[in-house]
Amino acid sequence: MASVPTTMKQYTLSHRKDLSGLTLATDATVPKLTSPTQVLINMKALSLNARDLQIATGIYPAPHTIPDDLVPVSDGAGVVVAVGEGVTDFAVGDKVAPLFPQGHHFEEDMSTVARDRGLWAGLGGGRHGIATEYFAVEQVDVVKLPEYMSYEDGACLPVAAATAWCSLFGHHPALQAGQTVLCLGTGGVSLAAAQFALISSCKVILTSSSATKLARAVELLKPCLHSSAPANALQTIDYSKITDWDKEARRLNGGPVDFVIEIGGQGTIGRSIKSTKPGGMVVVSGYLSDYGHIPQDIKEEDVAKLILYSAANVRGTFVANKYQFMQMVSSMEMSSVKPIIDKVFKFEELKDAYEYMQAGKHMGKVVVTI
Repeated sequence: MASVPTTMKQYTLSHRKDLSGLTLATDATVPKLTSPTQVLINMKALSLNARDLQIATGIYPAPHTIPDDLVPVSDGAGVVVAVGEGVTDFAVGDKVAPLFPQGHHFEEDMSTVARDRGLWAGLGGGRHGIATEYFAVEQVDVVKLPEYMSYEDGACLPVAAATAWCSLFGHHPALQAGQTVLCLGTGGVSLAAAQFALISSCKVILTSSSATKLARAVELLKPCLHSSAPANALQTIDYSKITDWDKEARRLNGGPVDFVIEIGGQGTIGRSIKSTKPGGMVVVSGYLSDYGHIPQDIKEEDVAKLILYSAANVRGTFVANKYQFMQMVSSMEMSSVKPIIDKVFKFEELKDAYEYMQAGKHMGKVVVTI
C-alpha cells in the first residue's frame, strides 16, 4: 500500500446557481475502503463535460435528485494506491479510470437496475464525483488504462470518448468499414467519434461555425487517416456559411450519410435526419442548441414525419458499458490514438476551466490536473 494522507483537497458545489458555488476545501477527509473489493484511487486528472457545467449552473434536467454539497465532475483518471483484501483485478500502481455510470457493465442498453445505479446516479450528479484527490470505488466499476496514455489522456475517456464509441459501435446497426459519419461540432464527443471512425476505415464529415476550428481539427485528425485514404476521407462544412448543411453533407458524400453524431438537439435534429440514409443511424447524445437561439421554423418542424419518411433510425445514447469501454481502450491502443485535448488547467484553477468551457471556445477536451 502506498502512503496515503488523512486529509485532501476536494471541491464541492455550495450552491448550483452559478460557478461561484465551486468551493475548494483543503482538509477534506480521505475516504477509507468500506468493502474488501474496493480500491482507493489517487486522482491525477479530470476532464469537463457539458453535463458538469449544466449541473454547476443549475440548468441540468436531472432525472434524479442532486445532493447538496455535491462533489462535482464525472470524468477522470488516477493511480491505485490501496486495495481491499478481496481485490483481484488491480494492484497498487495501476493507472485506471472509474466508470461514469457505476454498475453499467455488459448490457447493450442500460437495464432499469443499471440505469438507477448508473446514469440516474452517475458520478458528479446523483452521487459525488471525482473533483477530489482520493476516490474509493468497487473494482468492478474501474477500467485499467494503457501505459502509453497519460493521466490527462485517460481522464477524457469515461464520458466523451465512451459516448462516442457507444454511438458508433454500441447499438444496432453498428458502424461498418467504408461508411460515412457526420459529426456535428468540434467538442469532445464529436472529435472522438471522428477519430474512431477514421481508424475504422470510415469517412468523416465534420461541421463547425468556425473555419479556424475546422482547419485545426483536420490537422489533429490527420494521424488517424490511413496512408492510402482518398482525398474525401475527411471533409468539413462551415455552417456559418452553408446553412443547408444537410444538403451539403449529402453532396460531399455523393448521397446520404450512414451515421450522424447528433449533439445539438432541437436546433439540429431535423437536418441530421435529412442527412441520413434509410436504415442509417442518428445517435442523439446532447442538446446544446437549447442554450442558444433556435429559429421558430425549426421549433415547429415535424420531427415525427421526418423520421417516418426518412426511414432512419433515431435513438438516444448514453455511454459505453464496461465491456465496450475496454474494447474502446484496446482499439485506441492498437492505433496509438489519444484524445484531443484543447487546454489543461491546474486543480486550483477548476473554476477557470469551467469558465473556459462555458465560453465555448474550446475544441476537444478541457482537462484539469490534480
